[in-house]
Amino acid sequence: MSDGLSSLTEEHVQRLARLIESLDASTFDYLQLRMGDLEVTIGKGAPPSAPALAAPAAPPFVAPLSPLGKPSDGGAPTTPAASSAPAEFVRRPTTASRDAGTIEIKSQIMGMFYSQPEPGSPPFVSIGAEVKEDTTVCLIEVMKTFNAMTAGVKGVITEVCVKNAQLVEYGQVLFRIRPS
Repeated sequence: MSDGLSSLTEEHVQRLARLIESLDASTFDYLQLRMGDLEVTIGKGAPPSAPALAAPAAPPFVAPLSPLGKPSDGGAPTTPAASSAPAEFVRRPTTASRDAGTIEIKSQIMGMFYSQPEPGSPPFVSIGAEVKEDTTVCLIEVMKTFNAMTAGVKGVITEVCVKNAQLVEYGQVLFRIRPS
């Protein structure tokens, strides 16, 4: 284990510190991260029992996207173990929502939500905006990597459920869309 730690750079340590701060601010109890030979588990309170540490089945991953929502390299889907590229998320709308007939767009990763491409720019979408499946609706930042999220469904934005620069968690509802 000491060999894995000797290869950590100052940037790696800073990223781990940000992960710890994010975990502390979240409602999650534990985070387990494996990068190559290095495995880190951080948590609040007593450690979980051994079965709880077993890794769940990995969700599908897609090729990294540029801030405009286009594939950055046109590459094939990747898995965390097969690539050092940041893991993207696949957003699956659900029909269980507050308003009948709307679809909830949920975050598939924990990170910082950004409603606009850069400070001072107008938001990607707002209430009443018509979107297509490939319309970029927000960015989620994880460890200085910005992940573009697309609507995934054609329709009209009926609700924006989070504020710009808010930390979002896995499964948190970001938008509600009335499909068309």
